[in-house]
Amino acid sequence: MKKFIQPVNIRFFDIDMNMHVNNSVYFTYMENARTELLMDDFLKCKKEGKTFVISETSCKYKNPMRLGDHVICEIVFTVRRAVQFNVEYTFKNEDTGLIYAVGDTKVVMINEASNRPIPIPQHLIDNFMN
Repeated sequence: MKKFIQPVNIRFFDIDMNMHVNNSVYFTYMENARTELLMDDFLKCKKEGKTFVISETSCKYKNPMRLGDHVICEIVFTVRRAVQFNVEYTFKNEDTGLIYAVGDTKVVMINEASNRPIPIPQHLIDNFMN
């Protein structure tokens, strides 16, 4: 299982009135981490008429994340079905290991012309899921 690490940049406007990162922002952090890792592959797939579609996403909050925390996102990709992969995220403090949240995104590969699911390209499996 391959694990990828992405830094999380907490911005001032991510903070809510309770002085911690707003719950909705975690989904943006998940999107940013996933996009950073998959951008080259995403663009390659787009040229081939394939795209990624999010079919489900969730987040479980464990501890409040605050402005100034040194946060990383550990990411693991796994194949769920021939046409679907899962992205698991663990947000943790880089210094202490404290876990802030764990998230999950189910991603389906789609043929853009037919709008139908297609098998995950082998290069994605090789690069991220094996």
